[in-house]
Amino acid sequence: KITNLQKELLRAAVDLVDADSPTGGYIVYSTCSIMVQENEMVVDYILNARDVKVVPTGLDFGREGFTNYQGKHFHHSVQNTRRFFPHVHNLDGFYVCKLKKISNAKKSSKQQAMEQEQKQQGKKRAERD
Repeated sequence: KITNLQKELLRAAVDLVDADSPTGGYIVYSTCSIMVQENEMVVDYILNARDVKVVPTGLDFGREGFTNYQGKHFHHSVQNTRRFFPHVHNLDGFYVCKLKKISNAKKSSKQQAMEQEQKQQGKKRAERD
């Protein structure tokens, strides 16, 4: 349930940002969670649903986001996100992702399906290699 709400909130935030903004059309998605379902999976969802890309956060500490987790594969750019673990960083656990909106276009269901199919084919090729 929480992941669906987070997807809706992030999608709404992206839709409110103007890609042609003089400030660049950036969105920061951050959670006080270390759960992949609330972090990388939500970011992977928005990469497929809207014309955005993950950009470096500018943070020089923290661990890279996961690109693979329990058999699930995420877009390679998710490694530019940052994870912070209580036992490693002496902080509460949290996650940070910086997105740049490329255009104000919303991807159609057909586009999303095509990109998902391409992603699946890439995973199969990677597994064979």
